[in-house]
Amino acid sequence: MDLKSALNLNKKKEETAEDQELLMERSREIHAESIVIDGHVGTLSDVLYKTRQFGERSELGHVDAPRLLEAGVRCVIMSAFPYDRAYPIRGVKAGLEYVDALRSLATVPGVALAQNTAEIEAAAREGGLALLLSFEGGEFLDASIESLRMFHRLGLRFLGLTWNERNALADGAAESATRGGLTRFGRDVVKECGNLGIVVDVSHISEAGFWDVVELSEHPVVASHSNCHKLYHHPRNLTDDQIQAVAETGGVVAVSFNPGYLADDEAEITLDMVCDHIIHVVEVGGEETAAIGSDFDSFRGREPEPLNGIDRLPLLTRELLRRGLSGKSIASVLGGNWLRVMRAVIG
Repeated sequence: MDLKSALNLNKKKEETAEDQELLMERSREIHAESIVIDGHVGTLSDVLYKTRQFGERSELGHVDAPRLLEAGVRCVIMSAFPYDRAYPIRGVKAGLEYVDALRSLATVPGVALAQNTAEIEAAAREGGLALLLSFEGGEFLDASIESLRMFHRLGLRFLGLTWNERNALADGAAESATRGGLTRFGRDVVKECGNLGIVVDVSHISEAGFWDVVELSEHPVVASHSNCHKLYHHPRNLTDDQIQAVAETGGVVAVSFNPGYLADDEAEITLDMVCDHIIHVVEVGGEETAAIGSDFDSFRGREPEPLNGIDRLPLLTRELLRRGLSGKSIASVLGGNWLRVMRAVIG
């Protein structure tokens, strides 16, 4: 019997209220024992544009410090997005604004800015929250390797090479018809990321660009917020061959809660769908490959009920327990796999 069949059988067992409470208690224990990491949130844009206060619990959005700490999350990779409605591409200036926005969060109680795994682990020991910086697109570099080095000194530890469009590094996922991959500059960036200790993120890149990266990189490669093409055909989702390729680099495929990558516009989005994608990554790439990259605060509405905010993350853990994953496997998915990649690349 394969893993999926076994999990489905397990799920069909009658479950009492006592069973549910025991599962929830075990879920909380796993969170308390683990370094839980969300590998991709869009909350930094709200910080930059002062939409709300990160240090205060809010009815707006999905993520803030109180809800993260309530859920037992110990580390979040904060993504900076290179586009907005007023200035579609703003390059280095926009990158510096995001660096400043992230640094402003150092004053929030319980929050620490981290640049390596030792600092993440230190924050976790104190019951706090570590934040790291990611760029969701090479537009921030203004086609300059020197800019990459500067941003690394300022704390950049993750780089998504593209968003959906073409840039100076590569074609994005929306440009797949061109079959364009990495440019010469993009290849230089991948190599320099390896030299500096920056994790290369292939979410949003074209398929041709994806294969260029995994062939070129000498370090673990991640997909920080990508789901499974086998379960939902979307150009942003990864084929089984791509999932296996990420696994072979020692990287992770972090499953997203974004409804656009889970089902079509008419479908009801559920927690079960998220679990299906996590289980599929485990089946294809191994339990050391699956991770979480919620993409929270990058979308509004149609959340995978009841997973409608980061404080509800223990419900995901409960469902994975219900499906038959061990506590050890779930701890790897929740953060252990991210931590291993970071230890290998950023130190």
